[in-house]
Amino acid sequence: MHPGMNDVTEVRIESINSRGQGVARVGEGKFVFFVPGALPGEVIRGRVSLLKKSYGVMDMEENLEPHAERATPRCPFYGVCGGCSLQHSSYPLQMRIKDQIVIDTFRKIAGVSPDIISKCASSPSHWGYRNKASFPVREAGGKKVIGFFRQGSHDLIPVDECPVLEPQLERWITPITDILADLKMDAYDEDTNSGTLRHIVSRFGRNTGSSLIVPVFRLNSTDGIPLELTDFAGSIMAGLKGVGGVAANFNRSPGNTIFGSFSKILAGDSSISERMGKFQMLYGPTSFFQVNTDQAGFLFKAAACELEECGKGRILELYSGTGALTLFLAKDSKKVHAVEDWAESAVFLRKNISANSIDNVEVLEMSAERAVKFLAGRRFDAVVMDPPRKGCSDQVLKGVCALRPSRIVYISCNPSTLARDSLFLIRNGFSLKKVQPFDMFPQTFHVECIATFQRSGR
Repeated sequence: MHPGMNDVTEVRIESINSRGQGVARVGEGKFVFFVPGALPGEVIRGRVSLLKKSYGVMDMEENLEPHAERATPRCPFYGVCGGCSLQHSSYPLQMRIKDQIVIDTFRKIAGVSPDIISKCASSPSHWGYRNKASFPVREAGGKKVIGFFRQGSHDLIPVDECPVLEPQLERWITPITDILADLKMDAYDEDTNSGTLRHIVSRFGRNTGSSLIVPVFRLNSTDGIPLELTDFAGSIMAGLKGVGGVAANFNRSPGNTIFGSFSKILAGDSSISERMGKFQMLYGPTSFFQVNTDQAGFLFKAAACELEECGKGRILELYSGTGALTLFLAKDSKKVHAVEDWAESAVFLRKNISANSIDNVEVLEMSAERAVKFLAGRRFDAVVMDPPRKGCSDQVLKGVCALRPSRIVYISCNPSTLARDSLFLIRNGFSLKKVQPFDMFPQTFHVECIATFQRSGR
């Protein structure tokens, strides 16, 4: 038997799951309880707050045997805001937890031995590393506020600090909130898909100081720019010390997708400049760019190095974004076909190739699904792909396998979907040679990985 709803019991935490929750097994059947905020080896007294057929959730009421590496969270909103999950752990313990998350995920989903999984590469910065902040805007107490969602919900937690953000972005939180008070537009209501101002997105170039503020409005992009938006942009430029520019983004679709497909520069700079290694690059208001700039440089260099054994000849890169990784891949390669379907990112992909005097990259502005079909029959020495968290579609994976590259390098921010897609590749003629985790997101349970595959029988 196991504890029932609202029962209080003592349990020992065995491990951490892929969401950063402690895992305890109770009773003869080893019923699983997840315990937020608990660390491996701890003994806690907890109350059952959720009970399902195959698992339960237990809220910790007392920590009877705390872990020796338990840390005091730096953020006053920790445990309420859903952004971070491991601030209560020392950084060395965070690394060991992430090692185990990757090992457990690949063993469970893909049957992969831990022998090929390397230790997680630590981040150069443990705090103040995030170059992007996406703040939902909501009404609270009769005024507009920005913040982050509570874990597992869309309840907004107003914040006035966030220690994982670049210090400049953190300093702008309060001034942005003050400026919103004078904006004659309603905050967005997700339940009714009403209101106008949806998000405030802040972006910062760590190595350049370049920056953009991107308010997202539920407006039609074809209706012209209301005067209120121009005035709002002027207030941001005047009220935020060091801001580079303001770009309005327009998104009328319901749901929680942040950006729409159209943006308009309202004031100042039209893009963000960044420097990574020897490369100079630009990216736009809605372009994807890794949030941990310094660690991304190490990640891209490591990914490019994985191609050295196959001669870095002809490379197909899927989900290229603005070309940060493309620049690393193009060095010493014969030819790179870079595929990107987000229009803004494709524009900056071309700009970055040109600005860095690279002449061996061909840009294909299309989806990855369309690209593997379009390129069928071509010969590629390697395929490199860095898809969104949901991973690759079956169509992409089948298309990549049909191209029969000698090597596949797969970059992922989600070990679960990476392990799932790894199993597909393993079953279709590729052997998994190496998994290298990177800590791209300190203080959270998220972990980035590079998985390297070799075509079997080569």
